[in-house]
Amino acid sequence: MITFVHVMGLDRIANLYAQKTRNLVGSDQHPFVASWYFGGTILLMLFLHIVDICIRGSVLYGMKLISDLHDAFYFAANTYTSLGYGDVPLGLDWRELSPLMPSPAFFASARTAGQPFNVMGQHRGFVMELRTKREKRTAAVR
Repeated sequence: MITFVHVMGLDRIANLYAQKTRNLVGSDQHPFVASWYFGGTILLMLFLHIVDICIRGSVLYGMKLISDLHDAFYFAANTYTSLGYGDVPLGLDWRELSPLMPSPAFFASARTAGQPFNVMGQHRGFVMELRTKREKRTAAVR
């Protein structure tokens, strides 16, 4: 379920970026503004991973699989990145969960890894369009 929400969130973030930059092309803004939108988009993608980790940690803590909330977030972050579970093991009844936790995160990370390339291509096109528009406007004023 978290992976499904993650993919939907990524699509929403990418669509929001495309919408904002399309609106920017219709304005008289400097092309640098598109770079701010791009940076914000990448930060939102990072934030989405942090939210995923927090949800996983909250579930582990809520199910009483890990008794300390901080340790639950630590465990969730370690298994999310496939680094292992570090020094916070699950109980014997739940230890099979540890190797399964990175699988959905792997797909979410792979989807996120591809999305910036898509956004980067859009960004480059929007910046070129803004520069061309700005150069034409400057040439018309001269």
